Amino acid sequence: MASTLVTGAMGFIGGRLVNELLGRGHSVRALVRDEAHAAALRNRGVETFVGDLLQPESLKAPLRGARVVYHCAAAVGPTKSAREIYATNRDGFWHLLDAARRAHAPRIVHLSSINVLGTRDLDRATEELPCRSSRDPAADVKIEAERIALDYHRRHGLPVTILRPGFVYGPGDPHNVPRLANAIRRGKFSFLGGRNHVIPIVHVEDLVQAILLAGAKPGTAGRIYHVADGSRTTIGQFVDVLAELMDCPPPRRSLPLIVPRTACVLFETLQRLGLRKKPGPINRAGLRFLGTSRWVDIQRARAELGFSPRIQFREGLAQTIVRSGTPAAERPAFAHR
Repeated sequence: MASTLVTGAMGFIGGRLVNELLGRGHSVRALVRDEAHAAALRNRGVETFVGDLLQPESLKAPLRGARVVYHCAAAVGPTKSAREIYATNRDGFWHLLDAARRAHAPRIVHLSSINVLGTRDLDRATEELPCRSSRDPAADVKIEAERIALDYHRRHGLPVTILRPGFVYGPGDPHNVPRLANAIRRGKFSFLGGRNHVIPIVHVEDLVQAILLAGAKPGTAGRIYHVADGSRTTIGQFVDVLAELMDCPPPRRSLPLIVPRTACVLFETLQRLGLRKKPGPINRAGLRFLGTSRWVDIQRARAELGFSPRIQFREGLAQTIVRSGTPAAERPAFAHR
């Protein structure tokens, strides 16, 4: 049986994908960066390869004979420098594409992000809307990665499909909901510019289904798909339900957007000048998530992939709170995946 290769198999999304593939009886391979992770996956029946996207020679063996590559690996989070983010998410991806081409072009499903559309309000945004820089390395590098992927498809015929998930949450979420929950519990949460901003959310189980559909459906090479739950859920609705599930008073405080935007620029400047080491209390990812209204159209994914989101946010948040345990320590940024 031809194998399926997963990068980022120890991450939130990649780990759920591996679980689903194993549950369906697939032969699964994983590229990991250290032997400890390799051993953990090997004990579950995953064929593991220790390597690195920045070491092209280490990509040959895991790609040999692979039928589909699900590329979930990414450098994310406030502890990653812009240099690390670009090295892994752009240069490492380029190495993977080039190695895949040399390995007779296995099918590749690449996880990008809705964030490539920039920090702006969106209403029924389709995949035809041009990307826009956010001046945020974690979002902007995904724009470059998409361009590289589509260029490889056009020039070399490499069958690459790009998925753009929204705000991913669900059981095992290490960053997104735990940070919101922590801020709510401590009374530190504020809406930015209002509570009626639409947020593009997707439960991790629905995202995994979209990933598998993209790897199986014919005719998806060179295509981009938005992946969200299709709802017009607002940040106010999301936060209210989260507070209710934690038995906390729902936040009511709202700040004019100019206040956090100014603070974000100030703290970025201090860091750039070496006058501050830690990130500020708000960054560009937080501004985008809390301070813009973004409704994305998922009709293309419905029509071409057969994608049908099953989990709406009330059920999904209940699963997240019950199964995820105590929220992680509060940090200023939202992870992009």
